[in-house]
Amino acid sequence: MTFASERYASRRDTLAFIVCLLLSITIRMTPAAWHDRVSAQLQNTLLRPLLALQGWAESVRTTRERFARVVAERDSAAVVATLADALREENAQLRAMLGLRQRLPVRHVPAEVLHQSLPTDGFTLLISAGRRQGVRVLSPVVASGGLVGVVRSVGGNTSVVVAWAHPDFRASAMTADGAVFGIAAPFGGGDPGGPLLELQGVPYREELIPGTRVYTSGLATGEGGIYPRGIPIGTILSVREELAGWARTYLVLPAVHPASISHVMVLLDTRADLTESFVPPEP
Repeated sequence: MTFASERYASRRDTLAFIVCLLLSITIRMTPAAWHDRVSAQLQNTLLRPLLALQGWAESVRTTRERFARVVAERDSAAVVATLADALREENAQLRAMLGLRQRLPVRHVPAEVLHQSLPTDGFTLLISAGRRQGVRVLSPVVASGGLVGVVRSVGGNTSVVVAWAHPDFRASAMTADGAVFGIAAPFGGGDPGGPLLELQGVPYREELIPGTRVYTSGLATGEGGIYPRGIPIGTILSVREELAGWARTYLVLPAVHPASISHVMVLLDTRADLTESFVPPEP
């Protein structure tokens, strides 16, 4: 039974081979014009759905490739734009620091802001200058816009800077004409994300209008730190608190935000007037 079925299958395959051979010989002997007509008829009838499906698949593949290319180009352009903005901002800071360096009449050390001294401490910065560069504890730290803070501890080639946002920060302050004095301190107990300072202890008879610029006075504070006279601290925003007949406290917009700077200057001498060294911002 099995042998008979195998013989039948073998004969069927042989017959199929002979038929295909005859068809191929016949097709080879027919004119080329007839081939074109038959091919066109097959494409318009039996093969039309298959050809349409193939065209659709090719279109989808091309569309996907084009979409992937457009997305890649867009992402590349976004990265380049982001880096360009960062580079422009850093270059602007460097140019401003170079200008400040030329105007400073006291000994100073340039430094780069590396990062926060501790991941959980938003009040301090680590800078790339230390004992070997002449930095000392309580050395004032400034940027091109004004006061950043003071050096708290010094290593060989790095130092930890306490920014003005620290709850313990205090600086003796005055107006540009030296007529009104007060104490600059962080507003709200020193929130590292908070952008404001406050000017405390202003005599009640002295009234400061919004926009008045506040500078360091060069006088010592109770914290033991002395900042050279004339470093910009910020700009008066409004009255925060009034003690009738006694004193006023004003909100101050800082001249420098520690999170936005990449380079600083450490001042090695506090016995100078730096009022002419800092260029007021354009209105």
